[in-house]
Amino acid sequence: MRKIISIICVVLAAGCSPRVLPTTTVKDSVRVEVRERIIHDTATVEIPVEVERVVTRDTASSLENTYARSTAVVSGGFLWHTLETIPQTIKAPVPVKVTDTLWRESKAVEREKIIEVEKPLTWGQKARLRAFWWLLAAVAALGGWTFRKPLLRLLLKTKI
Repeated sequence: MRKIISIICVVLAAGCSPRVLPTTTVKDSVRVEVRERIIHDTATVEIPVEVERVVTRDTASSLENTYARSTAVVSGGFLWHTLETIPQTIKAPVPVKVTDTLWRESKAVEREKIIEVEKPLTWGQKARLRAFWWLLAAVAALGGWTFRKPLLRLLLKTKI
């Protein structure tokens, strides 16, 4: 009789299952976005000082621009020509390629999603869900009563 009751309890307990909620997990991810754009920057260029002289038979002359100065002088039938660069710094527009890197990071988030079923539970299903814990307590009490002598011997042997 005890075996039959135990089998019935196990069969009834197997029919009951807890409510399982599906969880949606969003995984970690890193998205890197690289943007390239060209901006116009100004570079500073330094002009070195250079001096050149030329001797020739000709007339006198003088010339100067933003970057250099030239002077020619006639002396003893020869033309002395001097060309000097003006020491300065020049600003020249230079296109520069700029790379921007954007890091976007998302972390794992677990979300519970309750899914509604099409039909409600029947009376029998509700009764099985409620009776599961009562049956579990009854099986535990029956097991404790059945194995009371070995359990008492085990407890009395154990020294605290």
